[in-house]
Amino acid sequence: MPQKPGLKRDLAAERAARKAASQQARLVPQGLPTVRPDQLMPSPENGRRKLLKIDELADTLRTDGMNTAMTVIPPDVYVEIYPQHKEVVEARVADGVLFVVHHGHRRLAAALRAGLTEVPILVRREVPSLRIAAIQENLQRMALNPMEEALEFQEALDETDGAGKQLSQRELAKRVGCSQTYVSHRVALLRLVPALQQATIDHWLKEQQLLDACDEDDASTQVRLLLPVREAATVFARLRQDLQEAFVRGELTSAQAAIVSKVPAEQQAIPVAGEAGDCGAINDEAAEPAVAPLPEPRTSEPSAAHSSPEAPGKHSPAPVSQPSLPAGSASTDRQSSPQPEAAATSVATEAEPRGVIVVRSVEDLALNIRELLEHDEIEELKALLSS
Repeated sequence: MPQKPGLKRDLAAERAARKAASQQARLVPQGLPTVRPDQLMPSPENGRRKLLKIDELADTLRTDGMNTAMTVIPPDVYVEIYPQHKEVVEARVADGVLFVVHHGHRRLAAALRAGLTEVPILVRREVPSLRIAAIQENLQRMALNPMEEALEFQEALDETDGAGKQLSQRELAKRVGCSQTYVSHRVALLRLVPALQQATIDHWLKEQQLLDACDEDDASTQVRLLLPVREAATVFARLRQDLQEAFVRGELTSAQAAIVSKVPAEQQAIPVAGEAGDCGAINDEAAEPAVAPLPEPRTSEPSAAHSSPEAPGKHSPAPVSQPSLPAGSASTDRQSSPQPEAAATSVATEAEPRGVIVVRSVEDLALNIRELLEHDEIEELKALLSS
């Protein structure tokens, strides 16, 4: 007699195994409450102005689920901390929202796009500082862009505790786990004009490899202005806004900006060709660089040039350097008593030096090379470095 299908099978065990496999595939943390994504609302104080790579994260959630719970805050607790958002929060609560997202805005947007029916949450009712906690979370994950970080840092510095005390940059840096220089550079970016702020963001996007969607043959991509954070904060943020805009228009070079930024704001101006000082020297291509005489090297042994031929063994005093005379003038002292050739300090004149590069970082080196060398020389340098 043939055996009927389903006999000697533990159907309950099979159902439990399928359920466990489904839970494992989704990787939802066990023991945590879950809600529908539409029952959560983003925080109006979220520092991330633009959510990046949502499609990629949504694809991951469709296959593996959400393995990290979002931190959420009850609406009443949120309104106590940020009363300026009371009307917005209460309106969303009337639509069925149960919590305000604290950590996990990218995950929430990706969950909605992926069509998830439930997401894990971690409810927090006591948060010492929502803003500092958000900075800590974001710095440990996909970073905010430099301007978003600048706004968040400034907002955190403007906040006061119960005693009315504000954080210093050093204290804030310690709280969020970065250096004070990191904080000060970001805050300085807020003094940039919008075009330079976007140039700083674009440079960051390029470093994060988030500009892959741009067409390399597009003319707008080729002339895209990219500005590193350090240069933006230490040079251009110190310029007046009219000079920043002059740089955007191409009326001010990077080298000129580096010099002008060291001058007080009320004295800053676009260098004019032939103007005295460092700025004039940059614009005047015909101006010859002033070459200071090289110091005479010290030696441990007496030099023949310092010995008197009349009295061997006795050394004559070191010659005193004479100031250079204008062209066409004569010096009777030099004609009557010429100095020995070995005692004279000479400077090579076959090839005039084009400048001295002070290397503080790789970015500084690249900027100086770009200003000092011609295009074909830069290409030759690239070939030498790659060989």
